[in-house]
Amino acid sequence: MADTTETADRWVPPSVDTAVDRKTMKSLMRRNDSTGLFKFALCVLSIGLYGWFYNLSWGTWFVVPTVILFGGTMSLFVYSLSHECAHGTAFKTRWLNEAMFWFSSMLFGQEPLYRRYSHAVHHTYTWFWEKDAQMPFTVRKKVGLFTYLRWYTGLEYHFLFVWLAVKHALGRFTERTRAFTPAAELPKMRRNSIIFVAIWLSVGALSIYFQSLAVVWFYIIPKVVGDMISMTFIATQHFEMGEDDLNLLHTTRSIKRNWFWDLYYWNMSYHIEHHYAPTVPFHALPQLHEKIGRALPVPEGVIPITIDVYKAMRNRHLSVEADALRMPMNH
Repeated sequence: MADTTETADRWVPPSVDTAVDRKTMKSLMRRNDSTGLFKFALCVLSIGLYGWFYNLSWGTWFVVPTVILFGGTMSLFVYSLSHECAHGTAFKTRWLNEAMFWFSSMLFGQEPLYRRYSHAVHHTYTWFWEKDAQMPFTVRKKVGLFTYLRWYTGLEYHFLFVWLAVKHALGRFTERTRAFTPAAELPKMRRNSIIFVAIWLSVGALSIYFQSLAVVWFYIIPKVVGDMISMTFIATQHFEMGEDDLNLLHTTRSIKRNWFWDLYYWNMSYHIEHHYAPTVPFHALPQLHEKIGRALPVPEGVIPITIDVYKAMRNRHLSVEADALRMPMNH
């Protein structure tokens, strides 16, 4: 499905565009199954180990760091795997890619076809207000600290997609969804949404019937805690960057690599590189960076970027309030 995620007209400096010749790019775009399967196994086994630590720590103060570790890695992993599969680049074998797409999207909490097509339009219109389906905020509107913090918890984000799945299961699609989804795919999106809602209801009913808190303990609580970590990584990609701008360097950030978190982030630290060539698999992004990295901004860490995002939000918020005070009351 990589053809659904091609980027439309966007501009990068000539020093970037000329750094990779056609033959090299073709080589970088080559997919395989083994790299993705190895990474998947490593992620699942390590997250399972963190989950074991988390279970052992119940009733002690160690439950705090272990739930952060378990939840943070799980949340970032399911988001990143779902994203890579949406591009069709996680695995070469199509059925394997689609099976993993379903698995990760179910845990992430977003119906696969909506995820794929909304993300495709995100690449086509990166950070274009009212065109980018994955753009939650705009500098055109006043955004307060509470709104930002609410988004960072992940709760609002996921409630939105649960509600969307319910509406899609009922065959109710917004004009925005219809705009970026091929008409022939809407019945499939409805079918998928029905399956998702049925699974959610079944898990809830079985948990009540067996009086089990396993789903709450091993999924919901760690996911809620971990989402604050994964959403922080996601926010570094585009928050408080340029809007309605074709220059990829104005709308998108890469971040400084961290070997531990990059294992679960599937190399999305190379986010400019990913937007520059979205059909390049996760495992080839470091090689792409070697080719074009010198022409890109020097990446910063997640924490400095997050601080800058909040500072920019606060300054803009205060500026909007000041402008409002200067406006005549009859505007």
